[in-house]
Amino acid sequence: MSSLYFNNKKMNLIELTSNNCKSADILLNDNISNKTKTVFDYISFIKIISAYSVIILHTNPFFGDNFKNKKKWIISNFIEQFFHFGVPFFVLCIGATLLDFNEHYGLKEYYKRRFFKVIFPLISWNIILYYYRIYFVKNLKKNTFDIVKLLNMFFRNKIYGLFYSFHIFIITYMIIPLLAYVEKPKKIEIYIYCFSTLLVTQSLIPYLIFVFKLKLCWPYKIEAGYIIYIFSGYIIQNKKFSRKIKIFIYFIGLISFLIQVIGTHILTYKHNSVMLKHTGYLKLPTILYCNSLFLLIKEYNEFIFKVFNKKIINILGSLTIGPFFLHWPVIDFFRKYPKLIFNINLISFYGGSLICIICFLLTYIFKRIPIIKHLLP
Repeated sequence: MSSLYFNNKKMNLIELTSNNCKSADILLNDNISNKTKTVFDYISFIKIISAYSVIILHTNPFFGDNFKNKKKWIISNFIEQFFHFGVPFFVLCIGATLLDFNEHYGLKEYYKRRFFKVIFPLISWNIILYYYRIYFVKNLKKNTFDIVKLLNMFFRNKIYGLFYSFHIFIITYMIIPLLAYVEKPKKIEIYIYCFSTLLVTQSLIPYLIFVFKLKLCWPYKIEAGYIIYIFSGYIIQNKKFSRKIKIFIYFIGLISFLIQVIGTHILTYKHNSVMLKHTGYLKLPTILYCNSLFLLIKEYNEFIFKVFNKKIINILGSLTIGPFFLHWPVIDFFRKYPKLIFNINLISFYGGSLICIICFLLTYIFKRIPIIKHLLP
């Protein structure tokens, strides 16, 4: 009887894991099994709001040199800082879901997935949008074919600047295998050490030098600094924090968010130019804000899914690659044909939300077309 019970439980666990692998895909739909269905639901939700936040940031109208309109700029600054979690959230998801990939498949399969889910689509969309800008948008001159120039445009994000974040993702994917093979019992301890070291040397000390205007040179900069989010993503996903620690993290996150908003506002009007000394993906306030918000969503995901349907969230979570590639070309398209959307101003909060909806719909359609679906895995 006990043997039968054990076998049934084992089969149920295998079935649950298999079914949930499909909805657990991180940024580019990676099939990584995990412990509970809740994990995959909250990762899908984070991917959705991350994609949405990226579009909102790119359609935020008054954050640039328009700060002289003070009332509108205050709102725009708040939006900018609030939605600043977009790219960091995706890297946090990578850390939360991929650092145990070696428990499910080997390096060969890992690199194969990375190529077809990241490298191939990125190269393909750069080529497509290169000609899209030349012949449709007509804001890029056609040059004689020069492979070096094309490669430089690709590496410098001169085809569509929105692809800069993919270089961050590629670097983190390259580093993942080195980190994944750390012995399981020691992972949390080692990752906490790595996160703490990076936080202090790459964010805290440079930030203190700026805040207190210290005439101090700090040469210890790591170009792949985004790996700090990989470590914290895994730690948040796998470590249980006490209630007091969680409250402290939320409090620090709130203070960091206020520093971003208020600090940017004060410096901008002091120097009569937009100053981003308090904000940036590797700046101390942003790191603390993004990590605390990530933890908050993870801890209260059950409340979130009382409001949002899990099935819909998991479906949308599998489409988040589309908005990254499509949102700026879609903006260019509707700028050329504004009557198709009733002349709605796209560079606005409402316009950005509309573009996000359109991009998700296009991705849903494209993923059902035989050849095109491979460009949006």
